Amino acid sequence: MSNNMLIYLIVALNAACHAMLIWRLKLGRWAKWKYCSLAVGIPLLIAMGMRLMVAVGVMHGRVAEQAGIERLVTSLAGMLLIAGPLMATGAAIIFGRKKRDVAAQHANVPENCG
Repeated sequence: MSNNMLIYLIVALNAACHAMLIWRLKLGRWAKWKYCSLAVGIPLLIAMGMRLMVAVGVMHGRVAEQAGIERLVTSLAGMLLIAGPLMATGAAIIFGRKKRDVAAQHANVPENCG
């Protein structure tokens, strides 16, 4: 298996793991689908965008032939391939905690406050 395929396999497994983590959270079905699609969609869009830039000729396919700005874009895309699902999982966790906190605050408010 070539290095490109192994990288895509690692990114796909990372996205799948984060999607499973998000699905296990106590969220509504809509929120689960939203955050799971973010965890899978971010790396998919980044990979497709990079492949498109290489195919069109905007960037060189080999890192050794890339200029400074191309290397910067490649580095940022590589970071987002791994960090994108992590950020989606973090956002889902924060959303779930905030939703529970708001529900707890509404449960503790007396009916007649006056």
